[in-house]
Amino acid sequence: MSMWHICMFELRRILKIRSVVLNLFILPLLLIFILGTALSSAMGTGEGNIPDVLRVGVIQPSDMSSPMGEAFKVFATTPEVSRMMKVQNMPSKDEAVNALKQGKLDFAVIMTSDMMQQWMAGKEVKLQWILGKDSTLNIVGQTLFTRFTDELNRQAAIAEVLGPEMIPAASAQTAAESEEQSSIRVSSPGHSDRSYSASQYYAAAMLAMFMLYSGMTTINSLFTERDKKTLARLQAAPVGNGVIFAGKIAGNSLLAFMQAIIIILMTHVLFGVDWGGHPGLIMLLCVLITLASMTLGIIVALVSKSAASASTIMQSIIIVMTFISGGFTPIAIDFVQRISEFTVNHWALQSFLSMMLGASVREIMHNMLMLGAVCAVLAAVAAVIYRKAGYRYE
Repeated sequence: MSMWHICMFELRRILKIRSVVLNLFILPLLLIFILGTALSSAMGTGEGNIPDVLRVGVIQPSDMSSPMGEAFKVFATTPEVSRMMKVQNMPSKDEAVNALKQGKLDFAVIMTSDMMQQWMAGKEVKLQWILGKDSTLNIVGQTLFTRFTDELNRQAAIAEVLGPEMIPAASAQTAAESEEQSSIRVSSPGHSDRSYSASQYYAAAMLAMFMLYSGMTTINSLFTERDKKTLARLQAAPVGNGVIFAGKIAGNSLLAFMQAIIIILMTHVLFGVDWGGHPGLIMLLCVLITLASMTLGIIVALVSKSAASASTIMQSIIIVMTFISGGFTPIAIDFVQRISEFTVNHWALQSFLSMMLGASVREIMHNMLMLGAVCAVLAAVAAVIYRKAGYRYE
């Protein structure tokens, strides 16, 4: 008896269970249809979702007549930038914070004398900013002022090579170029004329969530062999415990991968979901999610004392990860977004969405590499726990 015999037997056994087929194949398609249809008007296609004018408070020293002050003036008066933000000078940081709390400002930027001295010396400049209540406007502000600091650092590099006396000339050149062509471009991720629909968003979110639910079948399978005492018979056969364990994991992994293929194909045919033009990367991403699902299921199964407690823990983990990653609804809270970066669902969802938006391969690979890092940590933890606890009948 080899690992593949156990794998195929496990796969056939699971597919005979009607509730498993319903939960893993039918239910996700139903949820994608309901959520995509119900929230299509709320999420839309992205057209017309243009943020309001950004009210920016600038805290600056009194010597803003310096070349840096002129550079900021040129930046703020650029037609494209002036249409997106309105600058207000603030006398102090405390007053800016109060204005942000009261909703009078959306974003605040702090410019210090030390920062200007560093810039005049040809060193790298980093702005300090204070975020407001609206996460979308925060992103707009960070994007705009990151572009501004990029230009300042370009001039700092010129000063380091040619001398600080060349900074005014570089600033003047930037001002002249801005009259002919703006250095600011506003576009969506990927192609500027593309955005994901509600069906695409929830297809990606539900696929990631239900692939993790395949880990539940792994837990049930491992405990079923123990509870029915059939594991003792398997261990009596001339095959090692590691082969038995690997065969059961392989069978459940094939089930998860089969689930992903069916959901992707059915959502494309039935709901018109565009998964992007990278089928190879989609397959690789599904492999990573499958790995995460299996390792998470192994960890929970080996540390739990019963199938009921293991299923409860696994289901709670999946629901929490899906929620904080925005799988049910996007959450625009910075603290929650930072926590979600430690979850499987976040990087899986971001990878799928970047493919749907036609983003660059570099951006897609960044998200997938982060997911791979999460999978590597889970795999390492699963290996340590398996080495200590093992899978055997006691």
